[in-house]
Amino acid sequence: MRRAVALLAALSLLAVPGIARADEALEEYLERASAADYRGRGVLFSSWSGMSAGVAYEVVRSAGVSMVRGPDGDLLIGTGTAASRSGTEWRALEIPSASSWWVSDRYVLSGPQAAVRLGRPAIAYTVLEGDLARVRLVVDERSAVPLLTEVLDGDGRVYRLAVLIDFESGESMDRVAAADPVSELSGMAGMETMAAAPPPPSLPEQVAGYRRADAYRVSDDTVQVFYTDGLFSFSVFEAPRGATPEAFRAAATWEVAGERYRRIVTPAHAWIQWHSPNRSYVLVGDLPPDHLAAVLTGLPEPGDRSWIVRLWRRLFG
Repeated sequence: MRRAVALLAALSLLAVPGIARADEALEEYLERASAADYRGRGVLFSSWSGMSAGVAYEVVRSAGVSMVRGPDGDLLIGTGTAASRSGTEWRALEIPSASSWWVSDRYVLSGPQAAVRLGRPAIAYTVLEGDLARVRLVVDERSAVPLLTEVLDGDGRVYRLAVLIDFESGESMDRVAAADPVSELSGMAGMETMAAAPPPPSLPEQVAGYRRADAYRVSDDTVQVFYTDGLFSFSVFEAPRGATPEAFRAAATWEVAGERYRRIVTPAHAWIQWHSPNRSYVLVGDLPPDHLAAVLTGLPEPGDRSWIVRLWRRLFG
């Protein structure tokens, strides 16, 4: 189950977002970046309250498709499609349609400033949320590919760092044979098509500045609801209350507004798990910790069933 959730998270979170329309310069650069062919090696690192996780990876983008290779396998990302491979086994998901991107007006672009990165002319931007620097970007001037991205927490500390340490782009670059797995996606064993689903009434339309964009049915009893503010994103998976997933049983606890959650930090995402009296939840997202705390206060609260319900189910199932 966790691998399926991880693939869903990758599909929903690894798109290159557009920035606010008022910030046309950065939007133009990111649109160019999404179409650029390039290859590189990089490092992705997250650090939060004494917990940290990092990974080295290789990335190739060709013909609008990205192939990311890391120690846990391969991840292939195209428009509305993602596939992961561990060993020789591929697992693929397809989303036929999704809502158009929406960008919160709480973000303002600062810059540009001339910079140099990896010996290449570059441009530096800062995305501000009020007076707080929320994201710092250094993009390659020629291709607009982000060479360095820093996501900052509410105290102005770097929460996530993504940096390319080797980079090549341009028409002269050898094109990568990433098309082979792409061409196989339509007939790939394990291909699943996500179906739209009505969002559960327990998950709000808006929470802490994030909008509920799409909802999908993961299984007969599990729904994924995708939220975004245009810069960061997260998904909430809701299912009937069950046992705590094995991956979270030894996870650190995190207290928010007097409530306790289980927390896992990975290089790209934060994973949060909790139970309400009748439902179980997993949240996975790339949003910074202060945003995450605000989001959790607007979602169903953790809680246990009453002793009468527990006794009844123990006796009668």
